Amino acid sequence: MTIEVRQLIIRSTVQPESGEMMSEQQAIDDLTAFKERVMSECRELVAECIREQAER
Repeated sequence: MTIEVRQLIIRSTVQPESGEMMSEQQAIDDLTAFKERVMSECRELVAECIREQAER
């Protein structure tokens, strides 16, 4: 069964530069959290597609 995801919404927050550089660990943590949010939204979209297919 093929599932097509037709929508990808990317939300971002731009913060003014405070003059301080982000630590490497903080950057890794932020990236990990971002990846988890993206994967969570993808899972929700796939589950919705599966539900729609089952209803047909």
